[in-house]
Amino acid sequence: MFDKNEKLSRMTLKHAILLITYTIALIWVILHMHEVLHVVSMVIGMLKPFIYGIMMAFIFNLPLKFFMKKLPDSLKKWKKPLAVLCSIVLVFGLLIFITLIVVPVLVESVANLVMMLPGYFEDTMNMIDKLLRSGTIPKEILDSIGVYAAQIQDTLIKILRNGVPQLISMAGGFANGLANIGMALVIAVYLTISKDKLISQLKRFLYAFTSTKVNTFLLKVGKLTNVTFSNFVAGQLVEAVIIGVLCYIGCLIFRFPYAPILSVVIGCTNVIPYFGPFLGTGFGAFLVALVNPLQAVFFIIFGSVLQQIESNLIYPRVVGTTVGLSGLWVLFAITIGGGLFGIAGMILGLPVFSVIYTLIREIMNKRLKEKQEEERSKKKVCSS
Repeated sequence: MFDKNEKLSRMTLKHAILLITYTIALIWVILHMHEVLHVVSMVIGMLKPFIYGIMMAFIFNLPLKFFMKKLPDSLKKWKKPLAVLCSIVLVFGLLIFITLIVVPVLVESVANLVMMLPGYFEDTMNMIDKLLRSGTIPKEILDSIGVYAAQIQDTLIKILRNGVPQLISMAGGFANGLANIGMALVIAVYLTISKDKLISQLKRFLYAFTSTKVNTFLLKVGKLTNVTFSNFVAGQLVEAVIIGVLCYIGCLIFRFPYAPILSVVIGCTNVIPYFGPFLGTGFGAFLVALVNPLQAVFFIIFGSVLQQIESNLIYPRVVGTTVGLSGLWVLFAITIGGGLFGIAGMILGLPVFSVIYTLIREIMNKRLKEKQEEERSKKKVCSS
């Protein structure tokens, strides 16, 4: 009895020390949040090739699953290597196609936009001048519109002249960050080829250095993270490509200007949950309005129809319900992720929060079940 009480007091003291330590650490982190975020940002910057490589590995994994299902079992030991080879060839083939076919068209379209933009604003100013002379609109309102239009014109021209050449150079030859992208591709290929071996080594490491309970929990977290990120990241990218292609076809059919730019903008912004489609449609409507304001209205309608197709037909089949979060939690995850890590946080914050949410929910349900069983056992003891 004495040994049991002594053991219990030691455990209580240990828990108290851990609680005090965690509290002090949490207070220190809160007080030095700016420095902590700066260090985290530096670490993420150094690990960018590995982060990009892991994300690319999820992309490689998508065709890998397809080829593993379609290739015959008669290949035996050659089935997995052949599936990996087909996946790598397919992904690299798509990258080469985008670099040689899509990028030049996009660069040409952006260059034309930059050249034509001053003319669009000049036409707008001439239209305002004609309205002013006709006397149909009060002079004060038109003066205010003219001032704002001139400011917007100067700002946009500066942004496009300074920012677009950099964007063109990055898209044309991956001039900036080529080493990171190249290393990320190498890491992605290595992870795809050695996935089973790496998973086996990780399991052996966890089994050797952690308890059975911790080992089981970490493997569960790893499996949940893998499934969530695989389905979400790969699904979002495939969905973005489908939406971009549909947008390009629609722009050609309805003869919207700058079809390559519009399709890339709609496809890329669609990766951002909830806010992305609105941002893409709004920016696209602005570009169309520079050429023809009436067409911009039709583009908004076209974008709305496209998003309905995406929400009801494409998203459930490509991405599915892997996130498992309500609308409120989705907005929460996007807001927090975007505030901490920008656009990348808005995209990846959702699957990260989904994993955390699922784990907390399972732990909570387990604890509630244990408490219910304790209460039932106590009632049985009291009744007896």
